[in-house]
Amino acid sequence: SAHLAIASLGSSIPRRVCQHPFRRNDIVWVCRTCQSDETCVLCHDCFVHSNHDGHDVAFYHAQAGGCCDCGDPDAWDPNGFCPKHGPTGDGGAPPGTAVAAAEPSVCGAVRACADWLVQVVESSVDDAYKRANPLLFPSANGRKK
Repeated sequence: SAHLAIASLGSSIPRRVCQHPFRRNDIVWVCRTCQSDETCVLCHDCFVHSNHDGHDVAFYHAQAGGCCDCGDPDAWDPNGFCPKHGPTGDGGAPPGTAVAAAEPSVCGAVRACADWLVQVVESSVDDAYKRANPLLFPSANGRKK
Protein backbone atom coordinates (compact mmCIF):
# COMPACT_ATOMS: atom_id res chain seq x y z
CA SER A 1 0.00 0.00 0.00
CA ALA A 2 1.02 3.63 -0.35
CA HIS A 3 1.32 4.00 3.42
CA LEU A 4 3.85 1.15 3.67
CA ALA A 5 5.82 2.43 0.67
CA ILE A 6 6.16 5.92 2.11
CA ALA A 7 6.90 4.57 5.61
CA SER A 8 9.72 2.39 4.25
CA LEU A 9 11.06 5.33 2.25
CA GLY A 10 11.06 7.49 5.38
CA SER A 11 12.96 4.89 7.36
CA SER A 12 15.64 4.73 4.66
CA ILE A 13 16.52 8.45 5.04
CA PRO A 14 18.17 8.67 8.47
CA ARG A 15 21.67 9.24 7.13
CA ARG A 16 22.49 12.90 6.95
CA VAL A 17 23.79 14.06 3.58
CA CYS A 18 24.71 17.71 3.04
CA GLN A 19 23.32 18.09 -0.51
CA HIS A 20 24.24 21.79 -0.63
CA PRO A 21 23.24 22.82 -4.18
CA PHE A 22 26.09 24.39 -6.11
CA ARG A 23 25.58 27.78 -7.68
CA ARG A 24 27.78 29.34 -10.32
CA ASN A 25 31.29 30.10 -8.97
CA ASP A 26 30.87 28.21 -5.67
CA ILE A 27 34.10 26.52 -4.56
CA VAL A 28 33.82 22.76 -5.02
CA TRP A 29 36.38 20.42 -3.45
CA VAL A 30 37.60 17.12 -4.86
CA CYS A 31 39.45 14.60 -2.72
CA ARG A 32 40.67 11.74 -4.89
CA THR A 33 41.53 9.84 -1.70
CA CYS A 34 37.94 9.90 -0.36
CA GLN A 35 35.65 10.12 -3.39
CA SER A 36 34.03 7.00 -4.90
CA ASP A 37 34.29 8.44 -8.43
CA GLU A 38 35.17 11.71 -10.15
CA THR A 39 31.63 13.11 -9.76
CA CYS A 40 31.73 12.99 -5.94
CA VAL A 41 32.60 16.36 -4.38
CA LEU A 42 32.35 18.49 -1.22
CA CYS A 43 31.14 22.04 -0.69
CA HIS A 44 33.63 24.49 0.81
CA ASP A 45 32.03 24.45 4.28
CA CYS A 46 32.13 20.64 4.57
CA PHE A 47 35.70 20.53 3.25
CA VAL A 48 37.11 23.07 5.72
CA HIS A 49 35.44 21.23 8.61
CA SER A 50 36.74 17.79 7.61
CA ASN A 51 40.21 16.24 7.71
CA HIS A 52 41.91 15.67 4.38
CA ASP A 53 45.51 16.17 5.53
CA GLY A 54 47.88 14.28 3.21
CA HIS A 55 45.08 13.54 0.71
CA ASP A 56 45.11 14.25 -3.03
CA VAL A 57 42.82 17.31 -3.12
CA ALA A 58 41.93 20.04 -5.58
CA PHE A 59 39.19 22.64 -5.98
CA TYR A 60 37.40 24.36 -8.81
CA HIS A 61 34.68 26.94 -9.30
CA ALA A 62 31.32 25.31 -10.03
CA GLN A 63 28.98 25.87 -12.87
CA ALA A 64 25.37 25.84 -11.68
CA GLY A 65 24.19 22.35 -10.73
CA GLY A 66 25.25 19.40 -8.63
CA CYS A 67 25.40 19.10 -4.87
CA CYS A 68 27.71 18.23 -1.98
CA ASP A 69 28.15 14.51 -1.22
CA CYS A 70 29.31 14.87 2.37
CA GLY A 71 27.56 12.28 4.52
CA ASP A 72 26.82 9.87 1.67
CA PRO A 73 28.83 6.68 2.26
CA ASP A 74 28.05 5.52 -1.29
CA ALA A 75 29.84 8.57 -2.68
CA TRP A 76 32.47 9.39 -0.08
CA ASP A 77 34.72 7.65 2.45
CA PRO A 78 33.10 8.26 5.88
CA ASN A 79 36.54 9.22 7.24
CA GLY A 80 36.31 12.32 5.03
CA PHE A 81 32.90 13.49 6.31
CA CYS A 82 32.64 16.73 8.26
CA PRO A 83 31.22 16.47 11.82
CA LYS A 84 27.74 17.64 10.72
CA HIS A 85 27.06 14.89 8.18
CA GLY A 86 26.93 11.12 7.95
CA PRO A 87 25.35 8.41 10.08
CA THR A 88 26.96 9.80 13.24
CA GLY A 89 26.70 13.48 12.28
CA ASP A 90 25.85 15.99 15.00
CA GLY A 91 23.40 17.90 12.83
CA GLY A 92 21.03 18.35 15.79
CA ALA A 93 20.65 21.39 17.99
CA PRO A 94 23.20 21.99 20.76
CA PRO A 95 22.22 20.22 24.00
CA GLY A 96 20.48 22.34 26.62
CA THR A 97 18.97 24.79 24.14
CA ALA A 98 15.26 25.41 23.65
CA VAL A 99 15.52 23.97 20.14
CA ALA A 100 17.05 20.73 21.46
CA ALA A 101 14.27 20.45 24.06
CA ALA A 102 11.59 20.93 21.38
CA GLU A 103 13.21 18.63 18.81
CA PRO A 104 11.52 15.34 19.92
CA SER A 105 8.08 16.99 19.95
CA VAL A 106 8.62 18.55 16.56
CA CYS A 107 9.83 15.24 15.10
CA GLY A 108 6.79 13.49 16.53
CA ALA A 109 4.45 16.12 15.11
CA VAL A 110 6.08 15.88 11.69
CA ARG A 111 5.73 12.07 11.73
CA ALA A 112 2.06 12.38 12.75
CA CYS A 113 1.39 14.90 9.97
CA ALA A 114 3.12 12.68 7.42
CA ASP A 115 1.08 9.66 8.56
CA TRP A 116 -2.14 11.69 8.30
CA LEU A 117 -1.19 12.94 4.84
CA VAL A 118 -0.47 9.39 3.65
CA GLN A 119 -3.88 8.25 4.91
CA VAL A 120 -5.65 11.14 3.16
CA VAL A 121 -3.85 10.48 -0.14
CA GLU A 122 -4.44 6.74 0.12
CA SER A 123 -8.17 7.26 0.83
CA SER A 124 -8.48 9.75 -2.03
CA VAL A 125 -6.79 7.37 -4.45
CA ASP A 126 -9.04 4.50 -3.35
CA ASP A 127 -12.17 6.67 -3.74
CA ALA A 128 -11.07 7.91 -7.17
CA TYR A 129 -10.35 4.36 -8.32
CA LYS A 130 -13.81 3.25 -7.22
CA ARG A 131 -15.47 6.19 -9.00
CA ALA A 132 -13.44 5.50 -12.16
CA ASN A 133 -14.47 1.82 -12.16
CA PRO A 134 -18.26 1.86 -11.59
CA LEU A 135 -18.74 -1.66 -12.87
CA LEU A 136 -16.39 -3.03 -10.22
CA PHE A 137 -17.82 -0.89 -7.39
CA PRO A 138 -21.45 -0.02 -8.15
CA SER A 139 -22.27 1.17 -4.61
CA ALA A 140 -19.34 3.64 -4.53
CA ASN A 141 -20.72 5.95 -7.23
CA GLY A 142 -23.81 7.15 -5.40
CA ARG A 143 -22.11 8.09 -2.14
CA LYS A 144 -20.90 11.55 -1.24
CA LYS A 145 -18.34 12.66 1.26
